[in-house]
Order: sequence, then C-alpha cells, then structure tokens
Amino acid sequence: MINIIYGLKGSGKTQRIVDAANARAKTSKGCVIYITDQPTHSPYVDNDIRFIDIGKYNITTEATLVAFIEGLLAGNYDITDIYIDGPAKFIKMPIESMENFYKQIELLSAEHSVEFTFTVSAEEVPEYMKKYI
Repeated sequence: MINIIYGLKGSGKTQRIVDAANARAKTSKGCVIYITDQPTHSPYVDNDIRFIDIGKYNITTEATLVAFIEGLLAGNYDITDIYIDGPAKFIKMPIESMENFYKQIELLSAEHSVEFTFTVSAEEVPEYMKKYI
C-alpha cells in the first residue's frame, strides 16, 4: 500500500509524516523506517524508528532509490512501514515523471507486505498519483 501526503512547500507535510511514523512505531510489530535528506528531522522522529539520512548515500536517481529500498527490504525481513519525506526532491525529478517509480514501489509493497508513505510538494498531484491519496 502507498500513501501520499501532499501540499505546497511550508504546508506541514513533514510534520504530518513524522507524526504518522511516530504513531505507527507505537503499534507496529516490526521495524518502521523514516528516510529523509534532512538530518535535522532526527530529534522529532521516535527512537524506535530507524532514521536514515539519505544524503549520506549516493541516491540521485529513481533507479538508485528503488535499489536502496530493495536493499533495506532484503536485509530486514521485519520492516512493516517505510516513510520517505520528499523523494522527488532528493532524486531531483518532477513528480509528473515518477509514475514508474511508484509502480515499482507498489510491487515491492505487495511482495514484502510493507506500507509506504511519501510526501509530495505540489498543489495538485498527477492523475496516476490520485489513487494513493
């Protein structure tokens, strides 16, 4: 399953995804992961959540981000949820061009029974993304 939190820059998306991750960490029977390129978010993310500063890795394309996520899933069979704050921002890709990325994530979600939540900076989301809202 994929969930999208969207809105314009400064609309509170990051706080909403942090709050969602923290709430899920209290009920999850497995591992919850939070991925961002902003290490300053760390103090706000519950200590039970695996916090990943993606800026420490060479993740610059859709393919490398998918491969990174696949690596996490391959090495950790207990992951239940992955929260990613602004993937379009750190791979520098417009959301209109990311349909293939979300299709790949859908497959990973189904295959590994992992729920994904993403933030997207946009006033409106592309048609392909509306099913995730």
